[in-house]
Amino acid sequence: MRHIIFGTAGHIDHGKTALVEALTGIDADRLEEEKLRGITIDLGFANLDFDDVQIGFVDVPGHEKFVKNMLAGAGGIDAVLLVVAADESIMPQTREHFDICRLLGIARGLVAVTKIDTVDEDLVGLVAEEVRDAVAGSFLQDAQILPVSARSGEGIEELKKCLRRIALDLPERAPGRIARLPVDRCFSMKGFGTVVTGTLISGSLRKDQEVEIIPGNRSSRIRGLQVHWKTSSHAVAGQRTAVNLQGVDRAEVERGMVLTVPGIYRATQIADVRLNLLPSAAPLKNLRKVRLHTGTTEVLARVALIGTDAVLPGESCYAQLRLDYPAFCLHGDPFIIRKFSPAVTIGGGRILHPQPIKHKATDEEALDRMKLLDTEDLPAKIPVFVETGHERVMSLSGLCRLLDEEAASLKQLCSGLAEKGRILLIPGPDPFLMLPETAETLHRATLSCVQAFHRDYPLQKGIPREELRKRLYDELPQEVFRHCLDTLAARNKIAIHEETVALHGREVQLSEHGQRLRASIEEAILKGGYQPPALPELLAAIEADPAEVRKIYFWMLREKILLRITEDLAYHRETLEEIKRTIRERLTPGARFGVADFKDLFDLTRKHAIPLLEYLDRERFTRRQGNERILL
Repeated sequence: MRHIIFGTAGHIDHGKTALVEALTGIDADRLEEEKLRGITIDLGFANLDFDDVQIGFVDVPGHEKFVKNMLAGAGGIDAVLLVVAADESIMPQTREHFDICRLLGIARGLVAVTKIDTVDEDLVGLVAEEVRDAVAGSFLQDAQILPVSARSGEGIEELKKCLRRIALDLPERAPGRIARLPVDRCFSMKGFGTVVTGTLISGSLRKDQEVEIIPGNRSSRIRGLQVHWKTSSHAVAGQRTAVNLQGVDRAEVERGMVLTVPGIYRATQIADVRLNLLPSAAPLKNLRKVRLHTGTTEVLARVALIGTDAVLPGESCYAQLRLDYPAFCLHGDPFIIRKFSPAVTIGGGRILHPQPIKHKATDEEALDRMKLLDTEDLPAKIPVFVETGHERVMSLSGLCRLLDEEAASLKQLCSGLAEKGRILLIPGPDPFLMLPETAETLHRATLSCVQAFHRDYPLQKGIPREELRKRLYDELPQEVFRHCLDTLAARNKIAIHEETVALHGREVQLSEHGQRLRASIEEAILKGGYQPPALPELLAAIEADPAEVRKIYFWMLREKILLRITEDLAYHRETLEEIKRTIRERLTPGARFGVADFKDLFDLTRKHAIPLLEYLDRERFTRRQGNERILL
């Protein structure tokens, strides 16, 4: 069965609630004050079931004071039922509700001319003609206009048939989307706790599912579900849903919050948008404060215009909305803006980027990016989102969050863009996306950093890998760092030596002075034979700047010309090899010998014998057993 939401729209006392009751048998006025005053103050809900489709109705208030409540219900509807009373025709709130529906991008609907039992037939026809003129050029231009009476029942069955036809003709909501339920009501029930309601606009919910409330990032679990007042184990997109939340206090949740899957979305206080100003509105100046409505949220915001100082009535522009408080929205979500005071609707549009950086009014590049996002061409949008991500890198899951697209189909699309060279798709459990030009910038910076390190430390083989990462890639994922190094290595631009990175083909070249110091150190160490001088003795013996001697000494250690035995004692590589050969010539594997035997063999003092034996143990040439060594 398909699930479609119709929203009522129209002026106060034009019979919206009575019409919904005539269609469904349900009185959508739920508040005692509404019944006493005879008007709808807040949202009401009802449903009409057919064999193949279930229609949910969001009955909205018509009084101008309660338009913000109307907006809380309008965001999740698929089609509109515009209600015009035959005894009053089109009135101010009729026009404002109709403007709101157009600004929200609602594409289907029909018109009911109500209270036909109170006027003569000619007046009904005249009202229908006025309605036809008022909706000319809009999404209701070719819609049916049906005369009905909620009191007598005239026209109600024909209206039901029309509603069903429209419902079946509407495109189905895309499967596989992440669950989003904008909260339009919240209350407490004795014995149950906190309950929130809303229209599930995407995805599905099930009993015992973990959920998150945004803004606030409050985690909870679904204790129970109701769909159109009936207990259910699950709810799907397009259904009016009540959710009983576990462990959440009534004070922690309010209208405007969104119930969704944990750990995916985050709220924003800034959004790039395309803004359409109504012809009836006054010119909108830069940084004007407005009331922003998106989903079920109402929040104050400033409109930062991009590329212009003001928007004239009936015109469109690109802008950045800067919110006073965090709200939840995604790319493509509709929004409405109303004047700060008096609160009248002046415009609306679509969210282009829900997590942008802050732009200047004269930022031409930002304007160009917004124009690309303001298209139906999804492949053209992806590089824009990637470019504006943190450090110009974005995970595939992050892109899914912005676009509200299914991960599998989005990955396939990104793979196609990667094959065409428009983006890079870096493999991993959650692949990362990066523009080729961003990667080239990182490559140039990497080569420059390695070159600078060679210049500053000419005797070191290369920059430590971790130091390079900290300098250039500290804010970037490890996968990006590895990808850039692998790419440069494959191009023969760098060489990776264990934990260091060097320019490809580079070898350490000592200066003439450095070569003389190396020769002096090597001569002193070799001359010492089996008992070479320790570092302090070496520094005292060579007539040169001790700092320069130390630099060459440690370079010789890195190059393994010298091998360190203790902190201050090093042997020449050839001397250690000679010691090993001598032992092999004198002893067979498994033979045992003590410290004294070793000292006698090489004419050593204990000062050198013990460190040498411990070195041979570390090399697994010998193994200590008690006071003896075993030749391995």
